Amino acid sequence: MSTINIKNLCKNFGDVKAVDNLSLTIESGEFLTFLGTSGCGKTTTLRCIAGLEEPNSGEIYIDDRCIYSKEKRINILPGQRKLGLVFQNYALWPHMTVSQNIIFGLRKEKLQKSVLETRLIDILRIVGLDGHGERYPHELSGGQQQRVAVARMVVTEPKILLFDEPLSNLDAKLRMKLRSELKRMHLDLGATTVYVTHDQIEALALSDKIVVMKEGIIQQVGSPYDVYHFPSNLFVADFMGNPQTNFFQGIVRHHKGKQEIALKEFPKLNIGLDNVNDLEEGHDVIVNIRPEDLKISVNTDDHGISGTVYTTQPMGSEILVHIKNEGSNLDIMTKNVEEECLYLKPKMAVSITPKRGNIYDEKTGGLVCSFGINKENH
Repeated sequence: MSTINIKNLCKNFGDVKAVDNLSLTIESGEFLTFLGTSGCGKTTTLRCIAGLEEPNSGEIYIDDRCIYSKEKRINILPGQRKLGLVFQNYALWPHMTVSQNIIFGLRKEKLQKSVLETRLIDILRIVGLDGHGERYPHELSGGQQQRVAVARMVVTEPKILLFDEPLSNLDAKLRMKLRSELKRMHLDLGATTVYVTHDQIEALALSDKIVVMKEGIIQQVGSPYDVYHFPSNLFVADFMGNPQTNFFQGIVRHHKGKQEIALKEFPKLNIGLDNVNDLEEGHDVIVNIRPEDLKISVNTDDHGISGTVYTTQPMGSEILVHIKNEGSNLDIMTKNVEEECLYLKPKMAVSITPKRGNIYDEKTGGLVCSFGINKENH
């Protein structure tokens, strides 16, 4: 296992800053995921670590060894960095069998035949391809081909594993299965793993730590729990929403010595705040409430968020309910246990009460505080 330390990394393509002064430490044995939209710089950062792109400035260290420094004129070749890399494209040799593809990278190590055979048997078992060693790539499914690509990387026993959107070409069911296998493999091997994806669910399911990026700049670094429940700014809150999250305009009010947020579209609904004393009366904020944190009620006399059911989308164990508020032209999404919402019909009047959420400064977009959940307890 190895630690990766990135200092002030910059990479430009012409006038475009793909990576903008990025600094990050990836701990030994950690599974870290770079997450973001296309063009945010996540793959470029991975390629700089791998040595496939030369940064414009900055430094990269693996443990105490500098593998890149513009100032020190150090740029270790990719093959000498002791890294393993799996691309989105499997890149298998079509004329070689599964076994030949896997041990291809070991030939230069001049290992004894018995050692090669032992390693091959072990890696085929790890990736679930026992009995497939003599098949050719065209005789395998997409998921099996991806496992061969992973096995070819892992068999060389690199200290660091790099994955560039390895599951994006697979169907949803197979992606879920391989996510589980990748996570199990990471735990078994104990290697430091760097993963790139645009899929929020994939990042949440696999990672010890998530790095959310936008336009080459890190927006937040944290555990999956923190990134999902306590997004550092409005961009992260919106990006991590699946289905789409809800934003409401609010204003700070002081009442009986306490602070609360009144939603501008629903002035009767006041959200009490704890342990926050520095918000001025009348300060404009944005309230973010995830769909699963909105409780639906047909009692429209309470002081919740009122609206009418637009559509319902049964998803098996849960149901998505799309609600419209005509007065403010708001679209609101809720996610509830299916049995609780099967009675809902289009155009039915409902009321929604928030259980928990986050509050952001409207001007800066930064996180101010949370309500209904205490971060210190998690």
